[in-house]
Amino acid sequence: MRRDHYTIFSPGKIGPLIVPNRLVRSATWDPSILKKRQMTDEVVNIYSRVAEGGVGLIITGDFSVVPEGMLEQDPPTLGSYDAVQIRGFDRLADVVHSAAAGCKILAQLSAVHQGVGPSDVSSPFTVERTRPLSTAQIRAFVEGFADTIFHMREEGFDGVQLFAAHGGMLSRFLSPHYNRRTDNYGGSVHNRARIIDEIVRAARQRVGEFPILIKLNSTDYLPDGIDIHNFPLLANEIARTGVDAIEVSGGVWDCLVRTEEELGFRPVPIPSSHTRIQSADKQSYFLQYVEPLHLPVPIILVGGNRDVERLEAIVRQDKVQFVSLCRPLISEPDLPRRWLEGRGSSAADCISCNSCLYDMYTRLDRGQPAVVTCLVKRDPQRVKAAQRWLASWVKENAVHSG
Repeated sequence: MRRDHYTIFSPGKIGPLIVPNRLVRSATWDPSILKKRQMTDEVVNIYSRVAEGGVGLIITGDFSVVPEGMLEQDPPTLGSYDAVQIRGFDRLADVVHSAAAGCKILAQLSAVHQGVGPSDVSSPFTVERTRPLSTAQIRAFVEGFADTIFHMREEGFDGVQLFAAHGGMLSRFLSPHYNRRTDNYGGSVHNRARIIDEIVRAARQRVGEFPILIKLNSTDYLPDGIDIHNFPLLANEIARTGVDAIEVSGGVWDCLVRTEEELGFRPVPIPSSHTRIQSADKQSYFLQYVEPLHLPVPIILVGGNRDVERLEAIVRQDKVQFVSLCRPLISEPDLPRRWLEGRGSSAADCISCNSCLYDMYTRLDRGQPAVVTCLVKRDPQRVKAAQRWLASWVKENAVHSG
C-alpha cells in the first residue's frame, strides 16, 4: 500500500528551502573528489540515480576549502576558489535538478589539512605531532569557507553543509578532547564554537539567506570528548550561530582503539557507521542524543536508519524533522520511491556490513577508479575478504593505544 499520507513523505522546510520529503541522502565519501579533484561521469550518474530514486535532499561528499600550501606560512597565503575547485563539481546541481523535480542538493564543505589542528593532541593512528593553528590561520579558514559558500551558490547548489563531525578540522575545534586552547577559540563551549559563528557570519555577508547547515558529532566516543551530557549545550550554541539545520552524527576514528564493550559497538571503520544493526533496537543509534534537545532549527538524524515504519514514528514525534541515509542508498538508490509506493519490505536491504568501504580502499590502493557501490550485490565473493579487512584494520593501523 502506498505511503503518500506518511509525514516522512510530506514537504519539509530548512531555512528558506522547501524539501519535497523528509528523506536525505547523507554525505557519502567520493574518492574522486579527494584523489583527482574532478567529477567522473560514473559518479555524476550516481547522483542522478539517487535523485530519481525519490530522496528529497542530497548532500554531496565533502571537499576541503583549504588549498595546498596555504598553511606553509604564517600568516598564511590566502588562495582563490580556483585553488580548491573540483572540476565538474558544478555539474551536480544541474544533474540532480534535472533528474527529479523538487529534489535539492547541498555541497558539504570541510577543512581537511594534515598535521594541523586547534591543539597538539596525539592520535593513536599517527606518530606525527599536531601543529596548533595560529589566529591568522584560523581566520584564513573562515575566509576560505565564506568564499567557497559564495561560489556554491553561484554554481547552482541549493545550500551548503559545514562538515563539523567525525574528527575533521571543525569537529576538533568543537570537541573538548581535541581543543585545549586557552585563547578565544578554546575553553568554554562558546569559544569552541566561535569558528562556526565566524564562518556563518562571514558567509551571510556574501550570500544572505542561502541555506547553511552543519553536521555535528553528538558523541566522540572518547572519555573527555563530546558526549550525551554536554552535547545539548553545544547544539544550542551552534543553533545560535545562525545555521539553518543540524545533522546529528557521532564518532571519530581515534575512538576505534577502544574495545567493543567500551564503545557499545564493533570498532571497525567507519565509527559513525555501525555494523551488526539488523535488530530494530540497534538502529537509529544517534536518536538518544537528539531526544533531550529543544532547538529552534530542524534536526536531521543520521545513523542506522533502516525501516520506514520506524522512521515515520520518529518523525511524527517531532524531535526529528528529517532522517538521512547513506549505506541504504548505496545498496538501493531507489529506496525512497520503493517505500513510498509500498513495494517490498519496509526495511532497507542494506545489511550494514561496511564492505563498501573495503571495496573503495582496495581499488584506490591498486590505482583503479573508485566509486561507492554495494559489494554484497556487485561481487559477493569478496565480502568475506572485506570482513577480514575490517576486523584487522585497527590492529594494523594503530601506532599506539592512546
